[in-house]
Amino acid sequence: MVGKGLEMPQYIGCQHHILDRILKHVLDTYGSKTTTKPSLNYKFIDELLENYKELQSEYKAETEMDVDENPGWRDDFKFLYELCKAFQHCKKHAVFPVIKWRKLPSLHSARWNSRAIYTLIAYFLLPSWGSVLELPACFIAEKWQETWFSTQKFKETTYDNLLLGITKLGCASALKCLKTHWSRAPSVLDVPRSNMIAKRAVKISKLVVGDIF
Repeated sequence: MVGKGLEMPQYIGCQHHILDRILKHVLDTYGSKTTTKPSLNYKFIDELLENYKELQSEYKAETEMDVDENPGWRDDFKFLYELCKAFQHCKKHAVFPVIKWRKLPSLHSARWNSRAIYTLIAYFLLPSWGSVLELPACFIAEKWQETWFSTQKFKETTYDNLLLGITKLGCASALKCLKTHWSRAPSVLDVPRSNMIAKRAVKISKLVVGDIF
């Protein structure tokens, strides 16, 4: 592109993809070793998959909580949002809130955000995992979700908040992932730092300078 008289393009990673990788590092550290099954799930995920309905019936809710009925999220994102609010409520009031248990999300290596849902569910439904998952669940329901549900546009405080959350966890691999892949330079254009925007940029670049990619 420089040879055609254009400025060097700005390379910025998709924030959702980086958050997925950070989450993987955190759960690899705190979520116990994976099972020997072909799916290679964390052990607490296998327990949820095998006993989800039974575990729901055993859950003892102690209070109602206020959650926006339609905060703009649907399906898995809506479930994640509600679970984060439930965790925040639990920590603030020291009681388990009423939770609408929805369908478990699909598990895919390209969608690590689904593990955030499983982590929060396990915190509530698997008492034996409560102490193990408390730190990652707290990270997910606070600093991680703040960025996940943001506009994905450049903000100086976003990096600092994530850095603070990961530092508290003491997860060296997650910290390295953040520092390596998260661009702290302001965006040239005021657009979300998403994979969708990147695809559009590549398409436009091809139209301008030809298919050089």
